[in-house]
Amino acid sequence: MISRWIRAIGVLALAPAAAFAFETVDELPYPSQGAFPAWPAEPRRPWTLFAYGGLLQDSNVFRRDTDEISDLVGRVGIGATGAARIVGRQALRGDGFVEYHDYQDSSQLDHTAYRLRGHFVWQVGNETDGAAGYERERRIADLGEFQIESREMVTEERLFVDGGYRFAARWRLFGLAEQRRTKRQTDDFSALDENNLVARITHLSGLGNELGVEARVTRGEAPTDETIPGTTQLVDNSFDESELSVVLAYALTGQVRAGGRIGYTERKYDQISGRDFSDTTYRASLTWATTPKLILSFEAFHQPESIIEINSSHVIRTGTAFGVSWAATYKLVFSVRLLNEDRESQGEAADVVLGTPVRNETLRTWRFGAGWEVQRGWQLGAGFDVGERTSNELGRDYDYTAFMLNLRWSY
Repeated sequence: MISRWIRAIGVLALAPAAAFAFETVDELPYPSQGAFPAWPAEPRRPWTLFAYGGLLQDSNVFRRDTDEISDLVGRVGIGATGAARIVGRQALRGDGFVEYHDYQDSSQLDHTAYRLRGHFVWQVGNETDGAAGYERERRIADLGEFQIESREMVTEERLFVDGGYRFAARWRLFGLAEQRRTKRQTDDFSALDENNLVARITHLSGLGNELGVEARVTRGEAPTDETIPGTTQLVDNSFDESELSVVLAYALTGQVRAGGRIGYTERKYDQISGRDFSDTTYRASLTWATTPKLILSFEAFHQPESIIEINSSHVIRTGTAFGVSWAATYKLVFSVRLLNEDRESQGEAADVVLGTPVRNETLRTWRFGAGWEVQRGWQLGAGFDVGERTSNELGRDYDYTAFMLNLRWSY
């Protein structure tokens, strides 16, 4: 219950800017999904099928400062979710979708995107449980980073196993081992392998609140060395990252929920220590159901992150997001999202070696959405996005507007 509202509102800020399009309509919190306290969620089926189609008019497809090109983008997609018990408390869960994007004028951007996830969920007794799984995603890269009339696809893979043990009535141990691989389709340099180990101890209250301490270590490796422009120097971008943090999921009142983490993160590179990072980092979210039909949400974050579209080994992302979701009726919902994010490309080896200025950019996005559940299983969504970026590098400023419509059927 504590995290349900946060999941229903959607991740406001932490998803990469290059995530799947149509986010404004895809993330609409429909009351039938249990997004609002006024109505319970409909019972879940062991499996679900869905299909959808939509149109998006973008005023600046390639995110340019000048010579803006608008285009009409269509998409169609199908997907499914499912869960099946194997034996006892062991189960398999999976979901996925595949969708095709068609650009009316910029046909070189036409592409197929997908997301697939399969998890084996296990439990032994009443105190020990966990999961293991594989996830894969393919999407178009952020056109705002390349600003050229060509398509670049990104593939992300994740393999993980985790487990938890409740060793006392109010205490739980948790561990996670995972491997992540992210790669751009046409650039061998632009790939990153990350191996993570996480350990956490959590105190659970009788009301379901959670307070814990978490430790994480990460080994990151790029398969190809980076070439410094104008020199013959090759740089290994491998790094070690460690983090110790306090994690929280808490119901402050019956209407206010808070969650997140705050800690200290340190990243050290095998070569060129001038781009190392060490600082207090945080990620926090707050949701407030001011009425059973109106929810306010706030998010703040400050953390280093490797973004495959950006040549810098890591950027420092600092920002805030604010959202309002209102269910006028059981079938009609409206949402507003405001995002402000600063990105500092601190991990660029060339800046350290050549002494060039570090790239600093600010991204602002306003999203307005409306959804109508015409009847059970049919959802019609509309969205309007306004975005801009300002940069200290010439030619990287841009602004755009986008309007979208989407129809979704599920069974």
